[in-house]
Amino acid sequence: MPSLFDLISDKKIVVFDFDGVLVDSVGIKAKAYEQMYEEYGSSIVKKVRSHHLQNGGMSRFKKFKYYHETYLGEKLELKDIERMSQKFSELVVTQVISSNWIPGAQDFLQKLYEEKIDCVIVSATPQLEIEQIVIERKMAKYFIDIFGSPTSKYDNLGIILTKHQVTPSELIFFGDALADWQAASKMGVPFVGVGKEIKDLLANHLNCDHFISNFEI
Repeated sequence: MPSLFDLISDKKIVVFDFDGVLVDSVGIKAKAYEQMYEEYGSSIVKKVRSHHLQNGGMSRFKKFKYYHETYLGEKLELKDIERMSQKFSELVVTQVISSNWIPGAQDFLQKLYEEKIDCVIVSATPQLEIEQIVIERKMAKYFIDIFGSPTSKYDNLGIILTKHQVTPSELIFFGDALADWQAASKMGVPFVGVGKEIKDLLANHLNCDHFISNFEI
């Protein structure tokens, strides 16, 4: 397995997902989804939690719509999705701001910053919310751009390529979710899976480049 710095040695931009890649916040959001659906009973909560954990890169807007239509047989209006998203934000933002770093992530970002290597966040968290979290965690200096939802991760990768006039091979994407890998693979961007879950999910995919447990060097 090449070192982290070997992986990025020929890259112009390093792209990171946020939850589960830079900060240990996946469990916080899983708990929030449980709270959002607890009024519908334990069987629905279990389905929601399972789907969320297997689809970490999917935006909450799409998840709320999917859960209501698939598990509850109800269609949500845009205003309902926006209301639920606001409630979800209230449940998670403070906790995410105070959550622990993924081991080694802060030191890795600091080294990239010192080496003047450009870094970008591409997250499924709503745009204004991810910007707020990054600022309040005092992480903003590490990133030249921050991209959130509702724009898809695939489209956000395309925006990076166009804005910074780079090719897919000049990027590398560190992600922990199937949606991260799918976006990177579709765009032709090299991908590094972070954590055991994504390694297990992609065990049989030959075009997944590398896996790491965390960023400890």
